[in-house]
Amino acid sequence: QALRQLLFLISGTTLNYLLLRKDTCSWSRGIQLRYNISQLEQWLRAEGLQQSGSHEVLEPLVQAAQLLQVKKVTEEDAGALCSLCTVLSPQQVVKILRAYTPAAGLEERISPSFISTVEKQLQDQYGDRPSQLLVDTSHLFPVHLPFTSSPLHLDELHIPDTLDLSFLVRL
Repeated sequence: QALRQLLFLISGTTLNYLLLRKDTCSWSRGIQLRYNISQLEQWLRAEGLQQSGSHEVLEPLVQAAQLLQVKKVTEEDAGALCSLCTVLSPQQVVKILRAYTPAAGLEERISPSFISTVEKQLQDQYGDRPSQLLVDTSHLFPVHLPFTSSPLHLDELHIPDTLDLSFLVRL
């Protein structure tokens, strides 16, 4: 549970950083981000912690990294991009697309028509659901403590006199 909370904090902070800084929205940063996430997932598998809820917590970051890496030119690309980004809010997807910085000489700038196509498809897909841009990193997951009943019944319990607990009375 502590690991899940820590991964949520890391994922949320990284996604917020990606959304707020234009210089981080690039293909190479997407590659770097995806590599780091895969290393983290590999460590979780090696430690047997893949059932800790870490996959759900890291999924928005994985999708953001994939969003930075996919081709962003045609209408088919827009459809694929919308089907890829199921956890990110439409606001987050559009913000990343608008902040995307192409590699010098290797890529073209994302056209405004492509962004509006993606925005329209996401609106059709999600409707007018309220969504937020930044991740609330102060969110705390509830702590679940498992309860295991004792095989010893209370009427069988004997308290030694040496503990000097004479105020305890058996009913």
